[in-house]
Amino acid sequence: MNTTKPDRHRRKPVGVLAGALVLLSLASVNPLAAAPSSAPRRADPIEKGATRLRHHPASARLPSETNSPVLAPLAAQWHRLAPELVRCPTTRSNHTVNLAIHRIRQAPGRPVLVFIHGLLSDHLTWEYVAAALAADYELWLVDLPGCGDSDAPKPSAIEPDGYSPTAMGERVWQALRVGLAAEASAAPRPLTLVGHSLGGTVVIRMVSAPELQASYAAELEHVARAVLLAPCDLAINSVPPQFRTLQGLKGWKVTAGNALGVFDGQVRDVTKASYHLPDCATGEQQAFYAHALKDPRHREAGKAMLREFVRFDPKTLRPVWPCIDPLVADYENIRIPVLIVYGAWDETLPSAMGHQLKDQIPGAVLVKLPGRGHALPTEDPLTCAMLIQRFQQGRGFNEVASGLGAKVYRAPAVVEEPPLLSSTVQPGPQATIPAAVP
Repeated sequence: MNTTKPDRHRRKPVGVLAGALVLLSLASVNPLAAAPSSAPRRADPIEKGATRLRHHPASARLPSETNSPVLAPLAAQWHRLAPELVRCPTTRSNHTVNLAIHRIRQAPGRPVLVFIHGLLSDHLTWEYVAAALAADYELWLVDLPGCGDSDAPKPSAIEPDGYSPTAMGERVWQALRVGLAAEASAAPRPLTLVGHSLGGTVVIRMVSAPELQASYAAELEHVARAVLLAPCDLAINSVPPQFRTLQGLKGWKVTAGNALGVFDGQVRDVTKASYHLPDCATGEQQAFYAHALKDPRHREAGKAMLREFVRFDPKTLRPVWPCIDPLVADYENIRIPVLIVYGAWDETLPSAMGHQLKDQIPGAVLVKLPGRGHALPTEDPLTCAMLIQRFQQGRGFNEVASGLGAKVYRAPAVVEEPPLLSSTVQPGPQATIPAAVP
């Protein structure tokens, strides 16, 4: 395990799946629309996103996060936190991948929140949320394989399913095992797993896959609950066009777009279209979008994640239900309280998916936020932080979203059939919301 202090001001990849996929769609229509860089991510210049755009015409710029009354104090607080970078070697099928965890210990001895990001992103998806929660929790921000400061092996260099949610979940468990072992002498602290988008799917596999439950039973005992922000259900019955675009994206398209100077304007337009709150469409976010597709290692890892997550026949584009059904059936194995949060205006993964997950995960609660989209951690970080904190504290489902103008939905209770043959037959227990974990 190696521990270093990361550069807090380096360029960040996009934390918004919706906008990235739209950008990819543009790149597919116009092969000159997107831009790459062959340089590794950690070799990027140390500069803020808005500053990087200062030489572009005013029409190509977006306001900085420092101009937003909500984001500015959170961004300032994030830069004061100085996360500690811990690199944990993880091994699966004899392939070793170093996984990065960024630990924030402003509140030592407090419960731990573990954050897992989504596609084409990294731990910096959580910078605003982390800034809001750091005073009350210890935070562990994970970079999935192929992302951020974790190793990004070529998909062909590791096991065939190496970028699947199950594989990434197993590597996260191994990294968490290292973190938990480091504090073995201290009193055990509860963990809350928090995932966004594809990261939410990784969390689902971590707590539901039988093979992971068996191999990491000791670590699972530490997990008190889970929060899933706009998670992706494994049962997708059609391939979204943007997903097909990502799979077909080639590096030469990105290179040509950058060389001809058409990239920045499209990134700006995509950034503006990705948020329902205008203050969140910032120059920093514009820079995140730009970087998401420039690093070929991260781009190829993202394509592999998508390919191994979406179980579709590549020729017919029909879902491979014999592969999907067992994964969905595993949802019933979840034995911890789960909070699902969706934006009512999510244009990437519709909130109907949240209703389906809520009905399939025992005792889950769904909260729908009005006027919000897919990019919940960067569009409404204060609401996300409040929901996470209230749920971690064990508040009842009515209290979790109190005062937020959100709608709350519970999984339906099981209605028992009356006995047919004997009045002495006793009905089985009805399903209920799990009791709060202290």
